Amino acid sequence: MFPFKMNLRKEPLDDYIFRYEPKELDTGKQTLQDMSLIQAQYQDFLITKTGYLVALIEGSGVNLDLLNELEQEDVFDEFNAFLMSTIGEGDTGEVQQYLDMTTPVAFDEYVLYWKKRYLKVKEEQPINQAKVTLIASYVDYYQNLQLTNQMSTKKHLIVIRQKIKDKKHTSLELAATNLHEKVTQFIKTLENSLENYDMEARQLSSMECRKTLKHLINFSTINASKREGNVCILERNAPKKNVTNHRSTK
Repeated sequence: MFPFKMNLRKEPLDDYIFRYEPKELDTGKQTLQDMSLIQAQYQDFLITKTGYLVALIEGSGVNLDLLNELEQEDVFDEFNAFLMSTIGEGDTGEVQQYLDMTTPVAFDEYVLYWKKRYLKVKEEQPINQAKVTLIASYVDYYQNLQLTNQMSTKKHLIVIRQKIKDKKHTSLELAATNLHEKVTQFIKTLENSLENYDMEARQLSSMECRKTLKHLINFSTINASKREGNVCILERNAPKKNVTNHRSTK
């Protein structure tokens, strides 16, 4: 249920305060919605039950294998300086989360292209069965790769958040405006800090956020994340990033 509404009936203000506190999971006896911190989506953001608006940013990463040792140290120094400038000094309450995820390669557009090509050749060159069969084999091959997730790629995500004052719709709109500005500034600062390494970043759309969440709750992905030491997205008490130990590779 979407938690934000207009106070038309003049309910007590106490009803608009976020009071949810995460509890220890009772695996197997709770629904996915009960276990999740996510309440709903708003625009391209996620709303948590604890009263935060969350944005997901994807970075292209830097391929350290193409850099010498001195250049690698420069990347780490520049990225550490970026982290210090965005997290800030002292207890600012700013929390950022960095996730390196192994995700299946998206073949949707590629498969669609070959399907269209197959139909076109079959209509315009019906006699050329060899070509039709060859293109059909391409469709079958890449479609099987997509269905079996045999090819994967690294995805680098940055999670930032904005506190929502209360459950009033005006508070949600204000938080969305503030988070949008924060995301824009964050991306600009990140790209400027690593402009010598062709770093690109962008905010994930609402559809991409849903796909990311579906991937994270996949059983095999959860096990893989545990082995790799990754943390769960939107962790309530996520620690501030130790900038001296963070190294992101493509």
